[in-house]
Amino acid sequence: MRHRLLLALLSTSLLGGCGSLFESSSRPLPTPLSEIHSAQPLQVKWSHSLGDAPAGSFQPVYSQGDVVVATPDGQIYTYNADSGREVSLVKTKRDLTSGVGVAGSLLLLGSADGSLLAINRTSGALVWEQKLTSVTLETPVAGANVAAVRTNDDRITGFALQDGKQLWSVPHFMPQLTIRNTGSMNAVGSEVIMAGLAGGKMQVVSQDTGSVLWEGVVASPKGATELERITDVVSRPVYNGGQMCATAYQGRVACFDAKSGNLMWARDVSSSRPVAMDDHNVYVSAEDDSVWAFDRITGRNVWKQDALKYRSLSGPAMLGRFVLVVDAQGVAHLLSNESGSIVGRTDVGTKGQTGQPVSLGSSALIKGENGRLLMLSLG
Repeated sequence: MRHRLLLALLSTSLLGGCGSLFESSSRPLPTPLSEIHSAQPLQVKWSHSLGDAPAGSFQPVYSQGDVVVATPDGQIYTYNADSGREVSLVKTKRDLTSGVGVAGSLLLLGSADGSLLAINRTSGALVWEQKLTSVTLETPVAGANVAAVRTNDDRITGFALQDGKQLWSVPHFMPQLTIRNTGSMNAVGSEVIMAGLAGGKMQVVSQDTGSVLWEGVVASPKGATELERITDVVSRPVYNGGQMCATAYQGRVACFDAKSGNLMWARDVSSSRPVAMDDHNVYVSAEDDSVWAFDRITGRNVWKQDALKYRSLSGPAMLGRFVLVVDAQGVAHLLSNESGSIVGRTDVGTKGQTGQPVSLGSSALIKGENGRLLMLSLG
């Protein structure tokens, strides 16, 4: 089992937001790939090299026909989504700790000196800046009128998009040990923000007031040691058709009724990566890199794919009607949403852990730890 953990001792204040990731020395070798027959063609439409970035962070964003992506050294690139042509380059002259959030004409970023920056998307001018209670590793999320950011002291704070005024702040309890968190919040429309929490919980808060509307238990801590009791929701919860779903490390995947917060179903599977949903199923890349599909309504296990175990997969994403995952060797795999069988494969040139691909219908954005950004589409 992969342990991608941050030793977050309270006495060291999250070690300044930087910690040690470690892998189990007993982890099995990656499963060798088998030949695919009657494969679905895949095509890399365009690609760029942006330099190394921490695993799972600095993910690209699709907005208004463009792809926007930031780099740790403070550069923000905008590319045309169809052609990959560079549209603009903004140099912030600030070191960054988070990816870019997009809110209309504003770009939202977390800086290494503990600030939230709002930058004009066209001119690159700093519109406003707010000092945070701690550094953030998470991409800020934007609602209708609010920018929300989670800092390393596990506080979620909302700021007015217009002028950066602080509107509300929600603190959370932090266990002694927690997993490095680079993105476990998601805005739903203009009303609420979903947030995964340490200790296996998911919280839904009002965008306007920060009031907690409901809190659900994805998984409960178990075990005798602090390490065994880590059950954090560190991947972004997803919303689809009145249903909210999330996964917990060393825990479960669980789905809730979005309005009431009532638990619809939960199944035991450990993951620290985001899930994907379509009209029928919820898809999960487990910690052993098996890929699961669960029926959205009942939670019944529809299929399980073990052919990619121990290949360090990304979270799944939808590519057309297929399920897409990318492994640490830079190979993209396409799975049937109905059976889980592998129906397509191509080398995309990423290396190391890859963030969850960004689904754009029949195309998907992929960014690897080595900084390679590309658009993959069905051939």
